[in-house]
Amino acid sequence: VPNGEYSQFGAFDLVNAGDSWQVVEHHMGTPFGLSHVLQNRRILSQVFPEIYQQCDVAPVAGFSTYLLEMLRAQSSKANPHVLLLTTGQRGQAYFEEAFIARHMGISIAQPGDLLVRANQVFLKTIRGLEPVDVIYRRVESSSLDPISVPGGGWGVPGLINVWRKGNVSIVNAPGAGVADNRALLRYADRIIPYYLNEGQILQSVKTYNLLDRDQRQYATDGADSMIIKPIQDSDRLWRTCGGLRPSGNSARSIAQIAKKYPEYFVAQEVPATKEIPRYKEGGFEGQSVCLRVYYILGKEPMVLPGGLVRHSTAEHRSHRLTILTDGFKDVLVPDSVVKDTAPRRAPPAVGERFSIGSRVAESLYWSGRYMERAENTARQFYTLECLRWDQMASSEQRTYWPLLQALAAATGQAKLAKRKTPPPDTLPLSRSLLLDPNEGASVRACLGFARNSFELVREIISPECREVLEEINLNFKGLSEQRATRASLRALSERIVTEVARFNGTAERTMPHDDAWQFYRIGMFFERAMGAVLLLKIALPKIVENYRDLDEENADLTALLRLLGSLDAYRRTFRSRAYIDRVAQLILESSNNPSSVSFCLHNLKYAIGTLSITGEQETLGAELCGVAGQLIFQLEQLTLVQGDRRSTEQIQATKTGPFTARQIARELEQFEASLKAMHDGIEDVFFSHQNALARNPTLFDLDQAY
Repeated sequence: VPNGEYSQFGAFDLVNAGDSWQVVEHHMGTPFGLSHVLQNRRILSQVFPEIYQQCDVAPVAGFSTYLLEMLRAQSSKANPHVLLLTTGQRGQAYFEEAFIARHMGISIAQPGDLLVRANQVFLKTIRGLEPVDVIYRRVESSSLDPISVPGGGWGVPGLINVWRKGNVSIVNAPGAGVADNRALLRYADRIIPYYLNEGQILQSVKTYNLLDRDQRQYATDGADSMIIKPIQDSDRLWRTCGGLRPSGNSARSIAQIAKKYPEYFVAQEVPATKEIPRYKEGGFEGQSVCLRVYYILGKEPMVLPGGLVRHSTAEHRSHRLTILTDGFKDVLVPDSVVKDTAPRRAPPAVGERFSIGSRVAESLYWSGRYMERAENTARQFYTLECLRWDQMASSEQRTYWPLLQALAAATGQAKLAKRKTPPPDTLPLSRSLLLDPNEGASVRACLGFARNSFELVREIISPECREVLEEINLNFKGLSEQRATRASLRALSERIVTEVARFNGTAERTMPHDDAWQFYRIGMFFERAMGAVLLLKIALPKIVENYRDLDEENADLTALLRLLGSLDAYRRTFRSRAYIDRVAQLILESSNNPSSVSFCLHNLKYAIGTLSITGEQETLGAELCGVAGQLIFQLEQLTLVQGDRRSTEQIQATKTGPFTARQIARELEQFEASLKAMHDGIEDVFFSHQNALARNPTLFDLDQAY
């Protein structure tokens, strides 16, 4: 590997045995816990700022910057493409990976996001395939390439061959985790001099390999002072042990597995360590601790002037990238004793900005759609609930029933949408719309889907957005679908509308308005346009069939405007009672009404036009902008919109305008099909990496879509 550096970033677990420090474990493959160090310092400095004001404490925040510079130095390019490779599984590991990636400003990729062509690794982005120069791996070596290590996991086929040819740098190098094998700790005093030609500085704690009969017997005789651990924290190891995992990570459970598979376990005789004070239940007590120290190698090697302290315990983690979080403590190192080892290289060249990955763009697109859908459903439910269905007369219920049907149809409640007569009680529908986690379009489900999508791109969204998102989901805590009352549902829907608006405002204020932000907006405006079309498609034909005389206020049309958040816009635009054609024109064609389909399409067109795409993707992006323009033009040609261009005498001469319920339904169904075709185009161009035009020449032909 370049410069003979196999483990450029690693860590050691140390214990203070009184007269010396001793090494408990090595972490040279995929070291874990750096994010906890940085977060512990940030939180403690907020809670107890006096500590840092009165003490000379060396900072730790810059360590992620030095880590990034080390990664960049692994490539000879002035502006190398650096990314973090992860399995994408949720848990402590993904929290850390997203935290570090956000601090370094690099993207996160999963094996499926990468592919190998012509001895080069590429990332699938919204621009197409972009070459990758440096990979900071957070997966096991055996899971990097299924060709090199069959059965090791998903991996990137051909990655190891590209690495061997020197066309990509991998940090840490595949195989570096061999140094983490605890069975080798017993022989560290011989391994280090043999390979490095220098003596061992720190001794390792006494470690016994249970495969050896004598060592196993010694460990069994002194079991009270021994800690049993697997030779490595690897998922493959547990599969080799018959799929067994320790129950609750208890020492007894691990000992039982080790007795059956002794070749995969060691016993460590950890010495009595110096204790530090621990405050618990109103008093102080002594506590043995373990210190994890982090290092960076390269042209400017350095050790983090801090670390991670945690309580010593007989329990052991059973997953590779996890850590027992009980009793975390910050580590304060006097700044006066720290040598100035910060890198002094010249500022890196500023090159072309790398594109976001297709998976990231898709996650943000669907996040926008789900957040908008949740807000739409909550707001529309609140509007209808304020009408107090349970207190309406039968004639009033029949008037508003088309709107409730439209809301049910737009949210997947097909059975209720097909009813010809209104139900005596809508409380079951209300509970389902808001709280049913199994109903795909319910508010709870949509917010859950949005949260899941955001979890996949934690490195992209700002911490402020995550905070608001968590607060939104807390609104559902303790709410039972079976016991929810109308009052509690009404209050919940009102809070959701407010909180989603707060999230969007926070995102707009705290996230950079780059490609990632634009994909969130694309999803949001597409969902708003689709929701309006679906609502109109169901509600308008039924309203036309029951249209009242012009000299009466049309209650269902007014309620429809409220459902779409457009009642004030209608009054300011037309200053008249609600007419069907004017309502349709405002909802479909108005360019300054945020709830109108035209407004959403204009914003879609703008967002797609601002994407930093080049080459073939730029051509296809221009085609998608053209689709939005054609949809806007076709909105203007709908009979519903053309009806508003009649004279006052023509309006007075008819009740419903020059259209029928069947014609309205047919036109809106056709427009809905065209809108869905645009969604297919977005997926093909940016997410699936299909050449949309070559695969389907009529994709952007809206006449064909009709």
